[in-house]
Amino acid sequence: MRGASDLPFTTVVIPVRNGAAMVGDAISSVLEGDFPADRREILVVDNGSTDGTADVIRDFPVTYVHEPRPGVSNARNRGIAEGRGEVFAFMDGDCIASPAWLRELVAPFSDPTIGCVAGELGHAPGESVAERQATRMLGAWQSYAVNSNPPYAITANAAYRRSVFEAIGPFDPRMPRAQDVELGLRFSERCDLGLAYSAEAIVSHRHRSTQRGFFRQQIGWSYGAGLVAAKYHALDGRPSPPPRLIDVAQSARGVRSVLALRFKRNPDPLYRHSFLEDAWFGLMRQAAWYLGARAGMWRGARVFAGEASARTERGGPAFPEPPPPEPRPITSQPDGSKS
Repeated sequence: MRGASDLPFTTVVIPVRNGAAMVGDAISSVLEGDFPADRREILVVDNGSTDGTADVIRDFPVTYVHEPRPGVSNARNRGIAEGRGEVFAFMDGDCIASPAWLRELVAPFSDPTIGCVAGELGHAPGESVAERQATRMLGAWQSYAVNSNPPYAITANAAYRRSVFEAIGPFDPRMPRAQDVELGLRFSERCDLGLAYSAEAIVSHRHRSTQRGFFRQQIGWSYGAGLVAAKYHALDGRPSPPPRLIDVAQSARGVRSVLALRFKRNPDPLYRHSFLEDAWFGLMRQAAWYLGARAGMWRGARVFAGEASARTERGGPAFPEPPPPEPRPITSQPDGSKS
């Protein structure tokens, strides 16, 4: 185990909006971790909350930062602008960090060729059908991301060197969703450093507890995916292929055929209920991704229409710098003073 003096000073950035019910647990989990307190700072960025989130944050020995501009990209960028760390570690306000989370997340940076580290995303226990389905569908969430081509790190549990942001720019505030995917693509194209995966750096993610929340979450993710596709097709000078409604229809027909076969083979009511539940949420997810991705591509085609088509020396798209964060002096220190 590395000594405390060998650990890079790390800024933990936790963006939150209207998270009064959960953000206290997130903060406590980081404070109770085994990372030396003198080697880290915790910045909790309140992104325009109206539910008393600020009061909850101020009860903890952390730095409260108010970012009025909406969007989690603006919140994270504000944390980057305010933070003093050599490394920036990110988690969400509805997550719970394991005791060893920060130490394990930062450990791979002992290798100077590593610029980003992705931690493992666990799942907080949930009792509702929606939570159970989300856990099943997203069980390998971060593993999928780090094994994508190119790989990226989901920012509910990720860390970057400060030098990476200095080289490729911060999160793109034009991306209300999938900012981590877009940043990962930029990181892959414009940075010579590598991405590491730390399976022991665990953060547990809470899922939506209702079907409505599940559907809205899926639409949000697919909307972000559509934006990323639109931006990168715009940079390459190619039209964005829209998702096809026929894919949803074909999925529905396929599910109907499978249901008929399965129910004929196994008439047990409990089995039928479980299988119907899986089929329903699978179709819901497919429909959400159709609607969200199509909306994201439509919006992205307009947002990124002016982006020039160009190539980097390595043969990939040339990415424009996202607008830099604008620091605002509305920061409260743990002792209540402002800077």
